[in-house]
Amino acid sequence: MTDRHPPLSHISLSGSVPCHTPAGWAPIAHEDDPATTVMTDFRRVAPVTIEPHHRIDTALKKMKVAGVRLLLVPDQDDNVIGLITTADILGERPIKLIEKTRISRQNIRVDMIMTPVEQIEALRMKSVRHASIGQIVDTMRALRRQHTLVVESDPSSHQPKIRGLFSTSQISRLLGRDITDPEYPAESLVEISRGTGQPSP
Repeated sequence: MTDRHPPLSHISLSGSVPCHTPAGWAPIAHEDDPATTVMTDFRRVAPVTIEPHHRIDTALKKMKVAGVRLLLVPDQDDNVIGLITTADILGERPIKLIEKTRISRQNIRVDMIMTPVEQIEALRMKSVRHASIGQIVDTMRALRRQHTLVVESDPSSHQPKIRGLFSTSQISRLLGRDITDPEYPAESLVEISRGTGQPSP
């Protein structure tokens, strides 16, 4: 009986062998380039959002489908009232809430563990315009954050309006290397930056 699936020929490796790198991981930006090069600009890309009443498992699924690690949480008027990240959902917040309230995990809503917008400090767009990618990397590393929001004053109301977002995964992809420092784990979005002068604490 003829073998329907004969084995392929094979070779032995020796010495050092180069390895292909995905084209998407090739550097297309450098640390001295303008910070806006790696910023997700919400004037060009719509932010991914989740309503506050949804369950956190629904939020996590939405993140996976959209390929993001952060969701903005809007109210009925589409004003942002908070943020939720994968770190919030997979971290200690749900555990502490369960211990405190005895609620089941499947019933935990986004608004129960999200970071309220009042507790978030963001970078100012006017500072970001004059910053380099390297400055953003160092700022996020020093602040132990994987995401940083950018705000800009609305011309008519003069109130801050969320303009964009920095993420370590996006920056890593564009720089062609992982900028995440294992010494500084991701935490929830609190005390992002003082937003004065340069984008630093």
